[in-house]
Formats: sequence, C-alpha cells, structure tokens
Amino acid sequence: MFCIIAFVVLAVLSIFSASNRALTKEAFDCVLRRVTLRPCTTGFDEKMKAKILGVVIMRSERAARFLNKHFEMLSWFFFVLFLASTIWSARGLYLFYVTGSCNGLNDTGFCVFDPKGENNEVSATGEGCSVSQFLPGGGLTLKGVNLEGFPVLNPESPDKIVFIGCYSCDYTRKAYPMLRALVKKFPVSFTFLHYPVKEQSDLSHSLGYCIYEQDADKYWQWNDALFAAEKDSASDPAFVQQTLANLGLDQAKVDACVNDPQTAEAVRQQKSEVENTRFFGTPTVFINGVTFVGPKPYRVYAIELRGLFYWLR
Repeated sequence: MFCIIAFVVLAVLSIFSASNRALTKEAFDCVLRRVTLRPCTTGFDEKMKAKILGVVIMRSERAARFLNKHFEMLSWFFFVLFLASTIWSARGLYLFYVTGSCNGLNDTGFCVFDPKGENNEVSATGEGCSVSQFLPGGGLTLKGVNLEGFPVLNPESPDKIVFIGCYSCDYTRKAYPMLRALVKKFPVSFTFLHYPVKEQSDLSHSLGYCIYEQDADKYWQWNDALFAAEKDSASDPAFVQQTLANLGLDQAKVDACVNDPQTAEAVRQQKSEVENTRFFGTPTVFINGVTFVGPKPYRVYAIELRGLFYWLR
C-alpha cells in the first residue's frame, strides 16, 4: 500500500514541481492496480523503495536492513495510519460544518477550523462579557420552563427557537442577527428571553417588557434597534428616548410601566424562569429542543432547523 501513500504525497508535490508529475502518474497507475489486487507493472514501488533505502543506508545500515526486510509490512502500517487520519479528518470537518466544532455540538476541545473557540464563547452570568467554557452534562433544558409572557413571533409554528441573550453581550449580538435572518426566511416560532449578564442591563429588560405589553410588533423593531446600536445604548436615556419616538411609542406610558412595582415583579419572575433552563451564559439557543451554546455559524442553525440536505441544495 506504499503506492497509495506515495500517490497522495506526490500529487500534492506535483502542484508545485513539474519533476514530480511523472512519478505521480506512475503512482496513480500503481494504485489502480493494487486496489484491484494486481501487482504494479511499472516497478514504481521498487523504484521508490530503492530511493528511500539509498537515503536511509547513508545514516544507518542497520535501519536500512530492517526497512528492506519489513518494507511491505511498514507500508501497510502507514497506509492504515493514513486511512485512519483521513477518516478522522473527514469526521472533524463534517462535525465542524454541522455543529460548529470539530468534536461535536458545544464541545470546547481544540478545533483546527476554529482555533480560538469563537463558536463556543459565551458571557457567563454575573461576570460581564467574558469567555466561559461549556460545562459537560450541564442539563440545559426547557422542560418545566414557563415561556408565557416572553416576546414571541409566529407562536403557532411547530418549529420552535428559544433564544436566551443579553443586549450587553458581544456573543449574543453576534448570534441575534443570524437567528432573526433565519426566522425571516422560515416562519418559525421565535421566543426571545432577555437575561442581563450585567446588573445595569435590568433597565433594558424592563423597557422590553413594557414595550411588548404596549405593542408586540413594535417590540421587535425595538429589539432589532438595540442589537444594531452600540451595546450600551439601552442604558443611554437619549438613545432610548429617540428610539421610542421613532417607533411612535408613548414614552410617558412606557416610563410609568417601567416604574410600576408590578413590572419589577414580572421581570423578576421572567429571570427566574430563564434560570430554570440551567443555562450558564449567553447566548444559549434551543432549536426544537436541541441546545446550542455560543454563537454558532448561520449554517449550523439552518441545518438543525431544516436539515443538512436542504441546506446543501
């Protein structure tokens, strides 16, 4: 099986060197014959064996004798290693494409396609926008979580997206536009659960609650405006005032709602329900019950929602 490994190596080298192209053709012919259990007719394997032995014998006669005696066995050994590494690499590439990680969904192990682990970064609750590693077996769930009262689009759709995020979190701000684009493309149910990872984000939670109570459609325009603006805009009175005016909302009515003790209690209850999911950072996304921790690429969300073959076509 030496000719198979040699063909792959020489095929790559021949891209950059014309002198290797003749050997590549010989290796290819040898491969075709060996995979059909026939011997090479070009003598390619013996030719390459002689070249390798010529290099080795200059350094160690003992090593050259060993290599000559066990050349076929060593060829099979390296072929098995090559085959295994190819399969493992293909597996990693597939997992990265469909989950955003070479090692599987939400796995924070090193991935050559995402060396910085950006697809798994979250803002840990109570710590501001910092990186938090995924907790294996964290038990993230929507079972027993009451989603009534949270902002929702297309509530009748059988496909459900539940998104836990924070206006002040860079990772949430990366994921939100992708999910909104997905919801616009496919009319799926989309529920947004705001959870402030910073205490100063509590005001934005109360504002969102009151705006949704006043006008559900304009709430989503408000939400989009917050995620499109600077991340601290929700605590900027001038921005809030201007955005409410642009949306045609009654600021006095919104302010009265924000300052109402009942609103504070409702917001507290909503935060408690979010905590019942056992999440540990934002963004956390549930798509039909499957959990995604960190801002995954758009394709990962789309594949989970509509399937790999739909996405590839």
